[in-house]
Amino acid sequence: MMRYMNGKTFVVLILAISVILAGAPGSFAYPQYLASLNTVYGDGSCGTCHYKTSGGGPLNSYGMLFEKQPDYDANASAALMAIGPPSTTTATPSLNPVSISTSTEPQASPGFGFAISLIGLFAWALLAKRHNK
Repeated sequence: MMRYMNGKTFVVLILAISVILAGAPGSFAYPQYLASLNTVYGDGSCGTCHYKTSGGGPLNSYGMLFEKQPDYDANASAALMAIGPPSTTTATPSLNPVSISTSTEPQASPGFGFAISLIGLFAWALLAKRHNK
């Protein structure tokens, strides 16, 4: 005899899957872009296109140029060649005092998606256990 899950279990299962998948896009980085950058121009890093050197988050001016290229996702090397090499200028030390503004960007919460996923799975397990009593 085949048993089907009731409405509550189905809703909780869908919510748990949604929570798990909500955190998934951040884990799918784009290493092919970095590989193309290194192939075309040599040494590069995620910080070439992103403000954060670890990658992810907002794009800097070079990253925005790259993103505006047609078919950049299909042919990253051609898009990189079209916009030219990244700027390698470094700031020269200044003897004049300079005020530095602090970032108002909120810090990311590493592991938040994972914690929410665990909570969803525990809720699903509890409902499944209740249902089987």
